[in-house]
Amino acid sequence: MNTLPLVRTAAAGIFFPFALIYGYMRPGIRILMYHRVSDLPENDQLTVGTDLFDSHMACLSADHRVISLADALSELQRPVTSPGVVITFDDGYRDNFTHALPVLRKYGLPATIFVTSDFCDQSVRHPRYGREQGRLHLDWDEVRALAAEPGITIGSHTLSHPFLTSCTEEQAREEIVESRARISGKVGRDIDFFCYPAGDYGPREVDFVRAAGYLAAVTVAPGQNRKSAAYWELLRTEITYKDRMPEFRAKLAGAFDPVHAFLYQRRRSGKKQQDGGV
Repeated sequence: MNTLPLVRTAAAGIFFPFALIYGYMRPGIRILMYHRVSDLPENDQLTVGTDLFDSHMACLSADHRVISLADALSELQRPVTSPGVVITFDDGYRDNFTHALPVLRKYGLPATIFVTSDFCDQSVRHPRYGREQGRLHLDWDEVRALAAEPGITIGSHTLSHPFLTSCTEEQAREEIVESRARISGKVGRDIDFFCYPAGDYGPREVDFVRAAGYLAAVTVAPGQNRKSAAYWELLRTEITYKDRMPEFRAKLAGAFDPVHAFLYQRRRSGKKQQDGGV
């Protein structure tokens, strides 16, 4: 039996009151990380059901200050005085258009959708859903429609969704630089934000992102962002199908942050050792 989820939830319950106090004393910007919004026949870590997503957005609309990623960047130039929440989606799934967008419209909430160029070309699809029937990813017409939608921002998630640190220098630079140019050409506007696939990046990738002209980039490292945040390494909070309303509210408060930070650092350390690092 895997006891980690139980331990994680128990720890969040212990941290919850302290997280509320800390968040009140040191407000920040919490960036939420979604992937898919759909009702799949089986539970999937990256897929939030449509009713649950509606409940999440209703909660945000009623009880939180939801801002765009661009506004968050502006606010992070000085000490944050009021807690804020940013909504993001990774990979560019078609259900972001068919299922998530109507809910975002319903509550008037902004969001950033990070798309992968090759997925939008329909030349390849995310291997996680290789057996799923039908079109999985947004096409360029849908990306353009989303880009024209009030409150929706399109960002880059590379050309082909590789593990960037496993790429050669030339490949990594192309994935980061060329994806910005290609997506910009498709939607007819600048692409200001980047998302590291699978949160895989290092100093080399950060340098490429900055040099490419992106204003900021998001990671999968957990926590809130405050004035000291590195713009090209912004923290996010992953939202999954397991996050019913009690868990969702706990994540918004930061109750899961200490446990998630520990697990994240452990994964990063394990990868360094695997790659021959210290």
